[in-house]
Amino acid sequence: MNAPARKEHNLEQAVKGVTIPSCPAVLAQLMDELRQPQVSGKRIAALIGKDVGLAAVVVKSANSPFFGSGRRIGSVDEAIRLLGFGMLTNLVQEALLRSAIAEPGAALERFWDNSRYTAAASALIARKTGCARAETAYTFGLFHDCGIPLLVKRFPNYKQVLATANQATERWFTEVEDEALGTNHATIGYILARSWGLTEAVCRGILCHHDYSVLVEEATLEPESRTLIAVNVVAEYIAGTHLRTRRDAEWDKGREQAAHFLGYSVTELEDLADDIIYSFDRQQSEAPA
Repeated sequence: MNAPARKEHNLEQAVKGVTIPSCPAVLAQLMDELRQPQVSGKRIAALIGKDVGLAAVVVKSANSPFFGSGRRIGSVDEAIRLLGFGMLTNLVQEALLRSAIAEPGAALERFWDNSRYTAAASALIARKTGCARAETAYTFGLFHDCGIPLLVKRFPNYKQVLATANQATERWFTEVEDEALGTNHATIGYILARSWGLTEAVCRGILCHHDYSVLVEEATLEPESRTLIAVNVVAEYIAGTHLRTRRDAEWDKGREQAAHFLGYSVTELEDLADDIIYSFDRQQSEAPA
């Protein structure tokens, strides 16, 4: 049994009482519409517009520096025209994911900041390198750690386990979680992603995103999943550096494998990361107070 297959084994046991939020109806309807041969922008806008709160969040997000439209977006219709169906779906997924696993507290706000910057960095890396679709990379970056807040709710000691895993230099992050809890955030994230109808490549990438051996063992995982994992290694480094929350242990464990897989030297990969970090820092400094 290869590594991904082992990770999928006994998923019911891995849940261990963790509540997995069901896929919101509007997202399921949106995904069904996007699979149609003739996608209708009017039907997409009407679906989102049924929920005034969701529509408002989508428009607000579309106006953020992450998407750089260069003009003020005032409606879902405009967001569709300027951003396209792929990025609009990303905005809907983000809004619904935040709502589904919302919990007050500064720690979770930091989690969302990190997820969003990781997603934005992933999309930029995909565009700059041409290694993946930007929309898919964004989705992966947004969802890759979605199991973390669910484990925070389930296990009172999870934050301590998380701190230990963040500092682990000789073991995979998820091995620390498995030893302490009998499950891990990658497995929980995989289950959520599948139940929300994300692509198999994204789901299996989430399942394996802390196991960097898949970047060098060709037979264990499909190329798209491996590409998303490699991009995520760099994107997490970028987000952590920009937000001052960087996990050096993860970067140290994954950067050589990610660089090799993407066809870069480590120095070239760090140069690419530095360019994106600079753009994030500049956006922040130029944003209205």
